[in-house]
Amino acid sequence: MTNVNWPLSGSFYIWPMQITKRIAELDIIRGIALFGILIVNMGLFSFPALYMDPLDAWPDWTDQLMVMLINFVGEGKFISMFSFLFGLGFMIFIAGAEKKEQRPVRLFIRRLFILLFIGLVHSYFIWYGDVLCVYSVAGLFLLFFRASKPKTVLIWAFSLLLVPVFLFLSAGFLIGPAFFAETSIGGVPAKTVAEYVVLIYQKGTVGELFLQNNIDSILTKIGYCLILPQIFAMFLFGTYAGKQQIFNQLPAYLGKIRTIFLVSLTVGLPVALAGLVCLGMPHDSAAYNIMQFLGSYIGGSALGIFYVCAVLLLLQKASGQRILAPFAAVGRMAATNYILQSVICVLFFYSFGLGLYGKISPVAGFFMAIGLYIFQVFFSNFWMNRFLYGPIEWLWRSLTYGKKMPIEINAIQKQKMV
Repeated sequence: MTNVNWPLSGSFYIWPMQITKRIAELDIIRGIALFGILIVNMGLFSFPALYMDPLDAWPDWTDQLMVMLINFVGEGKFISMFSFLFGLGFMIFIAGAEKKEQRPVRLFIRRLFILLFIGLVHSYFIWYGDVLCVYSVAGLFLLFFRASKPKTVLIWAFSLLLVPVFLFLSAGFLIGPAFFAETSIGGVPAKTVAEYVVLIYQKGTVGELFLQNNIDSILTKIGYCLILPQIFAMFLFGTYAGKQQIFNQLPAYLGKIRTIFLVSLTVGLPVALAGLVCLGMPHDSAAYNIMQFLGSYIGGSALGIFYVCAVLLLLQKASGQRILAPFAAVGRMAATNYILQSVICVLFFYSFGLGLYGKISPVAGFFMAIGLYIFQVFFSNFWMNRFLYGPIEWLWRSLTYGKKMPIEINAIQKQKMV
């Protein structure tokens, strides 16, 4: 494992009952992915994007440009990074449990069921856009690849990206325009539904909010199902990296990382650009739907891997380490920060808070996201200099192992962090 002297968090990361070196790069990548996810999710926190295209609602050129930039840079890319890290985390968890002579499969299943519970609470009582439920259910299937050869895992990963693309294109060709036709919501125009949703989130009662959130949660989960093969493919790319122990031997893999950096950019950039060109086309057009699908499965996956490689290469330089070091604490308490983003945003946008839903433009939302993330950077570094885990990470770990884990950093541990 690498050991970089991070200026804010010390050179050692803490685990219960012992001092071990964490893979610092993973925490930083996770922290950066959380920033991107917040930027993308801000459009869902503040606007009925499930029912209406923000390009139709915000005619100002600055807002139009912001929507397109977020789509180009963020949509599908940061969730790909997070999915990659989830698959890698699976291998790290299994390897750690085996080393300690614990029951890795039973522990991992328990860990996922606890994650599912956290996700359900988040999805139905805080914010509908939760992805933890999807990860917890899909994560169970990683167990089938626990003993697979790295090459087998890689073949499955590429197949899960390419086969759905082939099937989608084939269906579009065979069925024709009807395959891409938009469906109305109970015969009601989407714009009318969007206006109703704005009214509910902006001024509705708690009961009305709860009902609308549950409806949107179901719609979101249907949407996640459409990209589930892509998510699981990224799980498997992360699993492959774990099996090859790439992050444990970064210097030996730098040449390959540079090659993957270039290849993923070469593949992902043209697809993302083509998707950007088609963004303003009618939603029932073949070009729009095909490029949205390719943008998710090919562009999002390739550029997500490109971002991971870019961070790893930046961290090979002292200047890159200094700049990116603060992100590590955010990544160490990723689950806490992910849910904290939802809690703060619903307080900003929903009726029981400031009621700003539907009033914040994409440009304003972007700067709100930056402000919120800066707060999370300072909060995370403050917290992780005093505690072993974020609050949700501590709860998750304690329930996984069936015992209360220590959370405060003791005096001996503090000395070893210096």
